[in-house]
Amino acid sequence: MIRALFLTLLLVLPGLADDRKPNVVLFLIDDLSHFTMTPYGGRFVEIIDQPSSRKSIVMPRIEKLAEQGIRCDHAYTYAICENTRVALMTGMHNGRNLIQPKALHASQITFGDVFQRQGYATGMYGKWKQTRGTPTIPALDYISELGWDDYLCFDVTGEGFRCIEPTLVENGKLTNYHKTGKKDPVTGRRPYGPELCNRAALKFIEKHKDRPFFLYYPMILVHDEHTPTPDTKPESIYDEWDLSKPHGKAKMLGDDRRYLPDMLTYMDKMVGKVIDKLAELDLSDNTLVIFMGDNGTKETFRMTMADGTTHDGGKGGSDRSGEQVGLIFHWPGKVPTGSYDGLVDVVDLYPTLFDACGIEMPNADKIDGVSQWPQITGVSDKPARNAIYHWFNMNDILPRTERLRIYAFDADFKRYAPDSRYPKGRFFDRRSDPEEVAGERGEALGWGHYFHAGLDLDKLTDEQRKAWDELGKVLEAKKEVPVTALAIKAEKNELKVGEKTTLGTAIKPTNATRNNVVWVSSNPEVARIDKFGEITALKPGEVEIRVFSWQDARPLANGKKPEFKTDGIQAMHRLKITD
Repeated sequence: MIRALFLTLLLVLPGLADDRKPNVVLFLIDDLSHFTMTPYGGRFVEIIDQPSSRKSIVMPRIEKLAEQGIRCDHAYTYAICENTRVALMTGMHNGRNLIQPKALHASQITFGDVFQRQGYATGMYGKWKQTRGTPTIPALDYISELGWDDYLCFDVTGEGFRCIEPTLVENGKLTNYHKTGKKDPVTGRRPYGPELCNRAALKFIEKHKDRPFFLYYPMILVHDEHTPTPDTKPESIYDEWDLSKPHGKAKMLGDDRRYLPDMLTYMDKMVGKVIDKLAELDLSDNTLVIFMGDNGTKETFRMTMADGTTHDGGKGGSDRSGEQVGLIFHWPGKVPTGSYDGLVDVVDLYPTLFDACGIEMPNADKIDGVSQWPQITGVSDKPARNAIYHWFNMNDILPRTERLRIYAFDADFKRYAPDSRYPKGRFFDRRSDPEEVAGERGEALGWGHYFHAGLDLDKLTDEQRKAWDELGKVLEAKKEVPVTALAIKAEKNELKVGEKTTLGTAIKPTNATRNNVVWVSSNPEVARIDKFGEITALKPGEVEIRVFSWQDARPLANGKKPEFKTDGIQAMHRLKITD
């Protein structure tokens, strides 16, 4: 239920009276659980093996954002960033489209693509990580293939440093500040990646203040490397920081975990600058702002809450500490103040954004997310979903599935599908065991986490048995179903130059899991086709339009050949172009 302090009739209106489409700003913070946020009660953070490192968590701007909007109390992502980001951008669970990390193919429709198609200016500033390009389109430029007009990003061709003297790509141009030794022309100090990205985001808002824009801000902070910030005192600590070696027990070059609190404070400052820019340009009342973490806080940290309880970071683990994150919606006059206690999954952001903006999704029948907008605005008291399904293969590459975890959970219980370790599956009562440590501990997973056997399946209570059965239905409904056939649905066989038409697909069975496709024109100079299946006739001639199923094409933007396989399930349509 939403405990709203105010709600007006304006909440049900998708836009302003002048029909201008709303702007959207989406903050995604790297490695930030809800335990590490003051709006959720986080008060202190420390390095687990260094209790003397304990410092306060300071987030005044994010607190104000939460106070003036809706705080979602049960929002979940995947436990590591790549998995979350792919699901967030596409509205699909990872079992549909995460074949290999850092290789999302441009045939996949993202929220950037949809906003761009609707006439929005699209900008992205921060951590990319999603692709490494193809043999024909290098990583430097491949970002543009997924819906971005303007970008300044880290982790595009490789990593390098992300904070002090970072490696960044701006609209196809790479700059390694560590190698060049360039100073920041604004501050005269060592360049700071989060500050450079923030500056670019503010410039984007200023440039597009008179048209609808979508600002995706997957912030570089607060992932390691953990380093001092430009605001760390004395300033000499930042100015003289040694990036050539790890500090303390850290393993990453330049990393010192003691500076996480400074990074959290700086992150809050960057959010505040964006909020202030919106206010300065009189855009606040027509801008939906969303703030969320991408996964749990790193496992080396411990958080102390306002009630005195402590929680260890759980990045990489599929329990609460790894997947539950903060999520805040803010839009004056449209989103009430208060909190929402319904389940929200990361894939829900995709349809929720478009619902809020009054945009019809072009692939609504192919996503897993459900719009939470009626719940966020208080129009509906009914939860948008009763359970969440996750397909989590960590950073492994298909067909490797040794660490694959498939599970479904509701507010109280969680059921894992059978695997090689636990052929009957596993079951946890989340009310008493949110960190999933019941049963015998099994082998290590990575990130310091272990499998646990869960409750004895022969000794479940009636309530638990009922939940086991209900969650089993969720797992069965999402069970992988292979594509068996693919056909093209076309209204025309002939087009005139300059004319457009859209092709559709018929996939069998209709509930096939990997239902994405790759469209290809045999001669793009005669007629080109985009990822939405829209053909544009360019000059007289004949072309063959082919469509390939992701099921066995396995498209990968990993810089290697073949980009995708062409000997599997496919269909073809011949098209004639005339004057």
